[in-house]
Order: sequence, then structure tokens, then C-alpha cells
Amino acid sequence: MELESFEVSGAEVVGDLLSPNRIQSRRPLKIGFMATGFFEYWRMYPETLKASVEADMQVVADRLSRRYDLVCSGLVDTMDSADAAGRRFKDEQIDLLIMTECTYTPDYIVNQALGHIPEVPLLIYVSQAHDRVDLDSDYEETLRNSGMMALVQLVAGFRKMGTYPHLEVVAGSIHEDEVYRRIDEYIQVVTIYKQLKSMTIGVVGHVFRGMFDFEYDKTMIKGKLGPHVMNIQIGHLLDLWEQTSPEDRSVRTLVERVNGDYEVKGLDQGDIAKAARFAVALRKLVERFRLDAIALLGQHYVEAKTKTTSYLGVAELLNEGRVMAVTEGDVPGLIMMKIMRHLAGRTPFFGEWGEFDVPRNAMLIMGHGYMAPDEAKKGLPIRVRPTPEQWGYEGHGFSFELTMDPGPATMGHIVNDVHGWRMLISGGEIMDIDPLSCGECTVLVELEKPIKEYVEQLVKSGFPHHCILVSGDIRRQLAQLADLMGVEKVFL
Repeated sequence: MELESFEVSGAEVVGDLLSPNRIQSRRPLKIGFMATGFFEYWRMYPETLKASVEADMQVVADRLSRRYDLVCSGLVDTMDSADAAGRRFKDEQIDLLIMTECTYTPDYIVNQALGHIPEVPLLIYVSQAHDRVDLDSDYEETLRNSGMMALVQLVAGFRKMGTYPHLEVVAGSIHEDEVYRRIDEYIQVVTIYKQLKSMTIGVVGHVFRGMFDFEYDKTMIKGKLGPHVMNIQIGHLLDLWEQTSPEDRSVRTLVERVNGDYEVKGLDQGDIAKAARFAVALRKLVERFRLDAIALLGQHYVEAKTKTTSYLGVAELLNEGRVMAVTEGDVPGLIMMKIMRHLAGRTPFFGEWGEFDVPRNAMLIMGHGYMAPDEAKKGLPIRVRPTPEQWGYEGHGFSFELTMDPGPATMGHIVNDVHGWRMLISGGEIMDIDPLSCGECTVLVELEKPIKEYVEQLVKSGFPHHCILVSGDIRRQLAQLADLMGVEKVFL
């Protein structure tokens, strides 16, 4: 029997690569919404209670459907309606269920629906029609807002059964904007949890001998965190580099942009042209293998061959925000960057734990020029300087010398060791300073706990020497994601 070759929507099909139109890493989630009541109550107030509850739930459904692909079950109040809801959610392949109990509802009704979708993450919404107790209310009104007692009972049952250990809860009235903001946050967490499972990370080269904190098991990463890890021979990158002429339009355009947009000192036009040529070749590599992220060795062989550094190429990818890139083979750090980029909507800084500052109670985070220029502190020129470390390239190299805008920040990493998978979650405040004049990117972060205590706990925690830092406080979302992943949380 002959095998047919084929194309999908005109795109090249390669046996071990997913076609571009089938890549699902950015697919929006399908959200299920289930509201419950108790059929026994309707006969007590036949003209008003059920109608009031349905009107309340329509308010929630309308708010959610404005932003999401919503699968709404209708009011679940009997075993039959619960079974129908669960089957519909299963058939529609929802990614997350948002559930609220409007009146007290016996557990057996809710569990009938949930039994059809046991693996779907669950967000419980403790809802009320209002946010204060009406001191003139009657018993019908208390029934209309009696869902909280049922949800407390329901989750206690989950704990006894060992189900839904990582459910999330948000509480508030159906008209409260903060409720929907919190729901949006958690949907973002579940989105990246799902997207990680369809991402492909390319690894070019390998870590230095002795960098045991970055050693990883591809199977463990796929099984626990989700992404595929693809080893890419260095020859693929070098072939693309050789095929990219310094006179190519894309190279010349990038050189012009660097000269026009950045403050360049200590480099000549040959240094910029070499960095631009490498940047174009790196983008071609990402496109050829349809990568969501890439980790480079970044020293020795590649730099000696291309006669430049990878900093401009990495910065170009980071600025777009879709493909994250790191060096030194730090695949777990790269995954943390993808997570933080999604949750914060900002591009993280790939740095290293630097010096500590006792008077300022701060930590200096340093990195080899790997900061998205768009994340650089506003009001300052975007500096380009010679690369301070010499790894066999010719000329002055190419490095960014930047810092970030002051404000809240989140720091973290993820590691797999003899204790299992663990996620570092830390926070602080980026201080208002200029970048150090050292040819590297530097960020000074004021911490919440005494700096020497912080340093001692950091060293004892056993996390890698890289620090992934992003603007904004996303610690709660990281903790929620760690729970979904089954990863231990380490707060610092």
C-alpha cells in the first residue's frame, strides 16, 4: 500500500513537526458555567424564587460570555438536569468549569454533573445577589442567597473523597467588578496550564559542565509541566547563519534600526552587522522548527563561529513577546518565562542573582543583555555597549545595558530535584535607578524581608542561579498554577 504525501492548507508538512495551522498553543479556552439550585424550594415560592435565581445567574452568564467562549448549562436543580449538564460539558470538551450554587443544593446533584468531567479544573464562585445583609429580608431572600453553606459542605466532601484538591474559590456579589477580575486572572492561569502542553521548546547546544542546577529530564518536563523539548543540532543554526548574507535586506533593516533607535557606544558598524546577521538566522531557526521558545548555549562554539553574541537576536524575539529565549540551556527557566509572560502580559527579564544591598534592603539582578528593549526604563536611552565577557568572538560583541521601570515585581524559577518539582515564588519592588555601567542589564529590587535573611533562605532553598523577573505582582496566579501542576510552592 502506498502512503500519500499531503499538505495542510498549503503549508509544508514535516513528519515530526506539527503543521502551523494545527498548532494549538494559543487556542482560547472553552469555559463551562453551571449554576445550581434545589427543586424542593421552588414549590415553596412558586411565583418568584426560581425566576429570581435564574435572573441572578443570567447576570453572571452575560458578563462571562462577553469575554469567553462560554458553555452554559442552564439552572441545574435536579438529578436529570445535573446529568444533562455534565454530559454537555464533556461533549463540548470544556477546559474549565465555573460553578456556583445559588440556593442550598445537595451534594449528590452537583456530583452527578461533575462525575462526567473529573479532570476539568474547577473554580467555585461563592455568589450572592448583593454584598450586604438586608436586615428587612424574609425567608425567601435567605434561600436566594443560601449557596455558601452548600459550597462549604461540598468542598468538605471533596476533601473526604480526595477529589479536587486544587480547586479555586472567588467570593462576591454578582455585580462586583472585582469578582470578574479575579475570574479573569484564574482563567489566565488555566490557559497557560493548557497551553504549556502544546508548546515546543528548542534547545541548541548544552549547559556548561558542572551547571548541574540546569540539568533536566525531557520526559519529566513533558510529563509534569507539559512542553515538548526538541534538541536541535548546532549545525542547523550555523547553516542558516551561513545562508544569511550581511547584505540581505532583513539584516540591513535591523542594522538601520539599531543605529536609529539605540544609543550605541564602543561598537563599530561591523559589530552591529554581525549581531544583526545572527539575529536574522536565529529567527529563521525559530520559524523552521515552529518553536514557542528556544534555549541557546550562547558561548564558546557558536560565538566563535559567528564572531558575535546572540543578545540582539534574543532581544528581537523577546520584544515581540511570543517566543521566549534564554542561554546556558536553562529550559526550566525558559518555561518560567513563558508562564510569567502569559500571566503578567509583560516580557520577563532573564537574570542572575547578583549582589545584595543591606542599606537599601535590596537584591541586584543581573543578566547578559537579555532584556526586551520594550521593557527598559522609560525616559532613558536604550543603551548598546560592548559585551563585557569574551567568549571567542571577534570585535566588541553586542550587549544591552538596561534596567526596568520602578514598581512591583515578581521573581521565580522552577526546579526538579530529589524533593520533586518545586516553584520559587518571590516578590519585591523595582527601585528607581539607572542601569549600572557594566555592559549588562541590571535591576535593583527592594525586598519585603531583611535582605540577609532572604539571601540565606535563597541559598538554602536550592533553586538555580538564574532569576526570572517580571514587572507586576503575579504571585497568587503562580501559586494557583503550581497547584494545578502538582508542583510544590516555595515562597521567599
